[in-house]
Amino acid sequence: MTDFINDKDTAKILRKSVEELYEIVDFFDSRNDDEWELTEPEHFEYVNRRADPELRRRRFTEEGVEALARYCEEHNPGILSIVLDALFRRRRRRKQMLVTRRVTQELIEGGGPLAIRGELAFVDKRTTWKILQSNSQGINNSIGRLTTAGSLEGQEGLELEKHFLLTDQDQKIWSQKGLATIALDMVQNSSIRRSKSRKAWVEAVGEVVEDCFKAEVARIKAAPSRISRTIKSAKRSANHTCQVSGRRNMRSNAIQLDGHHLFDKSTRPDLDDLHENILVVQGNIHREFHSWRGGESCEPKDFLDFLSENMSEYIDPVNSGAYSRYRNLIARLITFQRNFEGTHLRYR
Repeated sequence: MTDFINDKDTAKILRKSVEELYEIVDFFDSRNDDEWELTEPEHFEYVNRRADPELRRRRFTEEGVEALARYCEEHNPGILSIVLDALFRRRRRRKQMLVTRRVTQELIEGGGPLAIRGELAFVDKRTTWKILQSNSQGINNSIGRLTTAGSLEGQEGLELEKHFLLTDQDQKIWSQKGLATIALDMVQNSSIRRSKSRKAWVEAVGEVVEDCFKAEVARIKAAPSRISRTIKSAKRSANHTCQVSGRRNMRSNAIQLDGHHLFDKSTRPDLDDLHENILVVQGNIHREFHSWRGGESCEPKDFLDFLSENMSEYIDPVNSGAYSRYRNLIARLITFQRNFEGTHLRYR
């Protein structure tokens, strides 16, 4: 799919006003016997084709912006290099956005990195395949080339503890540097060179995956303090009161209050510091719930099942206050389950 740039952004890149941009466009359109020509869809597309021809707005391709920049270069020397640099940075930001989305999705579905060493995060073979969007044969061929032939010209080879680690089962898990190296080899030496779309994706991964993983490692390392702040905030919002039993933590009657993650942190790291994902409960209830789950992952519906099976003293219909609290909790947890089951947030 062609990536178009709206007229406001195009004008900004060219360091023109929108009005000045369309004056240049009108000049391009006014004559057909010179080198200055914009063609659709190579250089632009109309946003509102049915509007009056003089009022039609356009979106431009990078090729279109470059053509406009080459014209401006005659009247403003140096602008071409500025525009080309702006297009390069814009292209990189877009690649980083797309690759970040893929990395985030696959790390969530894969349960996060298997190991972290400094700024390096290591993921399993399946996650590697999914990030590169390639099959195992293509990736294995690349690994084979890099392993047997050593490094390519201008490219480092594969190193233990840097590009990959070996698990206890003697399986390789790959860091962002490993993924970048594999991606570069695939672009240069594999059959994906014959597929423009696949080549473009793998090339993008090779260029920006290290930055994407670096941000993820920083996020993971900052998680404990972020989560702690969120739990403190949740306790304040709950008036330091257990949202199951209704007991309040006071100086005269101190109780331990925990912040329970309705969607657990391991399987849903995207929700680990979301205020709505924290349920304030007494420590003994919290411990009993996780014992009941046997260490397995959990969701809001699991906590509701636990309450109905094990906490009848807190949901007695005869006690109007307890039963009202229970009904409110049911509504909250069912709504939260429905809103976030299968819907992942981008890491913040």
